Amino acid sequence: MKSKRGMCARVLLWSLVLLLAAPPGGIMAQGQGPGAQMMFGQEELDQMLAPIALYPDDLLVQVLMAATYPLEVVQAFRWVQANPN
Repeated sequence: MKSKRGMCARVLLWSLVLLLAAPPGGIMAQGQGPGAQMMFGQEELDQMLAPIALYPDDLLVQVLMAATYPLEVVQAFRWVQANPN
């Protein structure tokens, strides 16, 4: 159960990072041909990121804080590994 929660948190974290990094007009993606690009509209982004709304607020708060301070999350993880007790 713990690994499932960790994986959900990672997926949620990356989804939020992508959402926060998106330009207001949409997200550009590579198309099939050379130089071709696709635009994801707001509706498509909403559809992709809608499952985030299903998570509890406490988890979202932790993920948003982790997205704001990624270096500190890595340092905390290393500290926990070095100090198991």
